[in-house]
Amino acid sequence: MPKKKTTWKTFETDHLSINLPDTFIGGQPSRDRKELQAEVLELPMEIRNVFKNLFAQRNFVFLAADCDFTNEMNSLTCLVVLPEPIPLIQIKSNIEGYVRSVKKNLGRDFECVEESYFDYHGLPVARLLSAQHAPKTRKNPEPAITRKHLMYTYRLRKHYWAFDFIADASVFDKFQPIFEESIKSLVFKEKAK
Repeated sequence: MPKKKTTWKTFETDHLSINLPDTFIGGQPSRDRKELQAEVLELPMEIRNVFKNLFAQRNFVFLAADCDFTNEMNSLTCLVVLPEPIPLIQIKSNIEGYVRSVKKNLGRDFECVEESYFDYHGLPVARLLSAQHAPKTRKNPEPAITRKHLMYTYRLRKHYWAFDFIADASVFDKFQPIFEESIKSLVFKEKAK
């Protein structure tokens, strides 16, 4: 069976533009609230609340989620973008130090699978692939992986920009090449720099 060709759609915020598959809905929650609510209302009734909860979060600069979600999945396939200001006293900090602190804060249900660093158009970038397990219990001492995260972090002058691609473990391998292609389309606007 031939692979389905991905059709891309460009999403724009005040800070960036990025391409994602056209099965995604998304935007800048603080700016695009009404448009996002209208798109969520067009989704099947049984999955609307999951999307409403995602897009109700206002602390992200950009959120997008794939509409091909089923209630059997533990997680939406989504992208969340969060800029984190670099305090003046840490202005000379490096991306490796930032990623160390991110990993420290992930929690015990996370496991780092891959970690790499490189430059992209003169910007320091970190790539972190992690697996999230269900919580350990007495009945389940070796929990399965429920979802995976592919995070790209860029260090700009005043912010670290984290792009966290998240998917249910059952579909992550299908989406990983799409996530990798999507991040290549990223363009930071002047407001982000």
